[in-house]
Amino acid sequence: MSSDRAGRPGLRWILLGVAAAAGGTGFAMASAPGARAGLSFVGGLALVVGAFEFGAFNIRFTGRYLPHLTLLVAMLSYATTAIALALVLAASSPRVVDGPAIASGLLVGLIIWIATEIARTRVRS
Repeated sequence: MSSDRAGRPGLRWILLGVAAAAGGTGFAMASAPGARAGLSFVGGLALVVGAFEFGAFNIRFTGRYLPHLTLLVAMLSYATTAIALALVLAASSPRVVDGPAIASGLLVGLIIWIATEIARTRVRS
C-alpha cells in the first residue's frame, strides 16, 4: 500500500475510500436495482484498484531485477489491464451486476488512479 513519507495513508487511498463510500451509497439509494447497483459500483472500483496495484507491482519488480524490460512490462501491463476491464464489463450479466454502476465504478477508479499518479510524479522545483 502506498503511503506518504510520514507513514499515513496517501491521498489516493483516501480518495478511493471516499469514492467507494459515496458512490456505493449513492447508487444503492438512488437507483432501481438498489444494493446490487451499490455493490456493482464498489466492485468496479475494486477491479480497477486491484488491476493497477498488480500492474504497479509488476513494474516495480521488473525495474528492480530487469531494468531494461521495464518499459515493455509497463506497456503490456496497461494494455492487458484495459482489455481485461473491458472484457469484464462486456461479459457482466445484467442479472448479476448493474451495468451503469459498474461502468461508473471503473471510470471513477481510473480517474482517481491516473490523477494521483500524475500528481505524484509531477516534477516540482
